[in-house]
Amino acid sequence: MFKILSIDESYNSQMLPILEASPIQANGLNLYFDKSPDIFKIARMKYTQSEHLGFFRGDELMGCASLGYYDALIKGEKEQIFTFFNFYLKPEARGRMLAERAMKEFFFETNGKANYGISVSMKGNRKVESYIGRDVYNWMPPIRIIDELVVKSIIFSLPKQNRTKYIVRDAHMDDIPEMIKLLNDEHRQRDFGAIFQEDEFLPMLEKRGLKIENYFIALDKKGEVKGVCLAWDCSLFRRTRVMQFSTEFYPALYAYKVLEKLLPMAPFPKEGEAFNELTITDFAATDRNEIIMHALLSEIYHRNLNRKYHFMNFGSCLSDPILKGANGFLYKNIVSNILYTSFDAEQFNYQPRLPYIDIALL
Repeated sequence: MFKILSIDESYNSQMLPILEASPIQANGLNLYFDKSPDIFKIARMKYTQSEHLGFFRGDELMGCASLGYYDALIKGEKEQIFTFFNFYLKPEARGRMLAERAMKEFFFETNGKANYGISVSMKGNRKVESYIGRDVYNWMPPIRIIDELVVKSIIFSLPKQNRTKYIVRDAHMDDIPEMIKLLNDEHRQRDFGAIFQEDEFLPMLEKRGLKIENYFIALDKKGEVKGVCLAWDCSLFRRTRVMQFSTEFYPALYAYKVLEKLLPMAPFPKEGEAFNELTITDFAATDRNEIIMHALLSEIYHRNLNRKYHFMNFGSCLSDPILKGANGFLYKNIVSNILYTSFDAEQFNYQPRLPYIDIALL
């Protein structure tokens, strides 16, 4: 009944309703990750190359799946990485082995082209977790969990200021060389780390619709740059939209509405509306010092405690001590599995260090 064909950006308007028909259930909320108006925008920002498959019943697009390639650091060296993303199906197309058919095509494409694969899946996704640690198909390389991705959704609520010894301010153009040095020092310590180059930094900002002022830097008493991060409003290409409340969520919703009258909290979204979020990414601190990270988060939080944003997201792998920078804030953890694969047995057995995931471009 279904055929799989290569698709391109001309299918954007047909893919977006499929995404809307694929909500998730979380703590009594029915949510979906709205990537309108352009589901391909993240792929253009992150990947050097991407492939897209469509699942058709006759001429009707019933689902889609994507594979992307990007350059990242493994063992301190530049490598090409592959990852799966944007896998969505209409409800009536589920349970028909379409995921397996898509993965088979993608794995044939990647074998010999990239040695390392990585992906992120929400904990509790039984379909994905069924492949972990199993020899399922002869065409599928082994898959294992290498860490957990912990995203701390820090709720804008109680007043809080930066009370550390570090001064935090907007970044300036003159800060770029020091920022690049800090970011590269950070990502050389990690696997799947990003690569920052000074001559490509400003074009990258322009491509992402950012300005240098979207970055913040932390200075010590001598005025030396000790920390950096980006606070990014990603609503132009990704939003978390509330589709429906369940009755079990009503007590939490009532409590929130009481608090928003007392504290500078943004009004809770109505059904059909999206949360307003800031995403913290491109972060680095000298010696991976969580106090420096806390200073950056505190200043960004203080400046945005104005009823506009509901929360800011700060995340890293569970094994990363810099997550302690969020201590002292009111937050909720969102936990996913970081999945790893390789066609090479020796590389598959390698234990990546502090695997890096850019949560802004998930």
